[in-house]
Amino acid sequence: MVSPIKKITVVEQAIQKIYDLIRERNLKENDRLPSERDLAQILGISRPSLREAIRVLDMMGVIKVEQGNGITIETSQLSESLIKPLSFALLLNKRVFLELFEARKIIEVECAGLAASRATEEETKEMFLICESLEANKDDREKSIAYEIELHECIVDASKNLVLKKILTSIKDLLKGSRYMTVPSTGVSAETRKNHSRLIKAISERDSDEARKIMLEHLNSVSKRLKNGKTNFKK
Repeated sequence: MVSPIKKITVVEQAIQKIYDLIRERNLKENDRLPSERDLAQILGISRPSLREAIRVLDMMGVIKVEQGNGITIETSQLSESLIKPLSFALLLNKRVFLELFEARKIIEVECAGLAASRATEEETKEMFLICESLEANKDDREKSIAYEIELHECIVDASKNLVLKKILTSIKDLLKGSRYMTVPSTGVSAETRKNHSRLIKAISERDSDEARKIMLEHLNSVSKRLKNGKTNFKK
């Protein structure tokens, strides 16, 4: 439909303008942005579009909006967090968010099974090391998300299927955005970390069926949290 596409484009532009302002002013973590009214005037955008952009960035953990304290910069990793603003705007649509998990179940479950039959010893060792790093940084949201992404990418690489890897690479930014909307402020959950350990164990033991089963359980668990409202997604 034409109208939703237009809305997403406006939000994307608003996010990019905020990002440009942050870079131009060299704002750092804990620095304060202008008020919503002043920001809308400075950027030349409507306040409704600005609110949507702020909503996305707030969910991403890039900025923090507090009553009485205005809008402050929440993270120093701005350049990496805003690579593809459109991806994050798309994730405001809960239907798209759920469809992303449907796609992941189709692709990543099979990648896990293939990895169990094709991963080299070096690749499985790397997976175990990533799991250890994830556990060591379980309370650091930024680092735990980064390690979680790295682990999933390692599994895809180990599947040795270039077509599946290309498909996932094409939605890489959506995948990254989805993590910021499902991983709590305290970091990757204990349940997710446990599933990762079980998954890598199955891959190292060449148990393709078990690897597929665990990956499906993991993705079902995350999508269930979304359906139950236990995510950073806001209606």
